[in-house]
Amino acid sequence: MATPVTNVVSGARALFSVRPNNSSPIDVAYASGVNGSEEIQYEPVEVLNELEVKEWVPVAYRVTLSASVFRTFQDTAQSGSRKGLGSLRVQGMFPKNTSSILSFQEMSAAITDNKINPSKTLLLFEGVQLASYNFSITARGLVGQDVTFVCKRAKDEGSS
Repeated sequence: MATPVTNVVSGARALFSVRPNNSSPIDVAYASGVNGSEEIQYEPVEVLNELEVKEWVPVAYRVTLSASVFRTFQDTAQSGSRKGLGSLRVQGMFPKNTSSILSFQEMSAAITDNKINPSKTLLLFEGVQLASYNFSITARGLVGQDVTFVCKRAKDEGSS
């Protein structure tokens, strides 16, 4: 294992992968950025004759994940590994048609350090469903897709 030059995670070392339908992971080699959010929603307990909130009660936990990826013409698999994107439907990340939406299986997604310790997961997202994607095509630009996921939970090295 190589010795890291720095302790800080950088985009050049981060690998984003998605595992649809219990298949092998897809390394999203053409991802240009990934964003995640973990949120605990609290509701205030407000009572008469008091200005201050008595208590904050947790009522919901939400996780979202989004990625910006370059659209490729086809799956960019090399040497038997599943890399790239091609069509999100072909990759099994998005339902092929509207009749399969209700039965579409959850996925998982991960961010790992691809240079020093590829087996170590920095962030793991479970119960992932692709909620939306949009694209932009311009006359002189690269075609990008912005993909948004909803997730059941997120974990990192501090999770038990």
